[in-house]
Amino acid sequence: MVKIALFLAAGFLIGCSGHIKEKGLRWSGRIQTIFLLLLIFCMGASIGRNEEVISSLSRIGMGAFLFAAATAAGSLLLVWLVQRCFFSGEVKK
Repeated sequence: MVKIALFLAAGFLIGCSGHIKEKGLRWSGRIQTIFLLLLIFCMGASIGRNEEVISSLSRIGMGAFLFAAATAAGSLLLVWLVQRCFFSGEVKK
C-alpha cells in the first residue's frame, strides 16, 4: 500500500510541475486505459479459476453485486464532488 501511495504522489508531483505536455497527457490516458483493461481481465481470469469463488457464487452473488454497485456509485460521487469543488471551469476536453 505504501508503494502505491508513493507512486501516486510522485505522479501527482510530476503532473503538477508541468513536465508533461498535452501530447504526453493524451498518451498517458491511453496507456492508463490499456493497463486498466488488462488489470480487469487478469482479475476476471483469477476469479474464474478460483473453484471456491465459483462454487459459492449463488450464496455471495447479490451481496457481491450490491457491494460492487455501492463502490462504483461512491467513486463516481466522490469524483463528481472533487471536480465540482476544485476544478470548476478548469476541465478541458
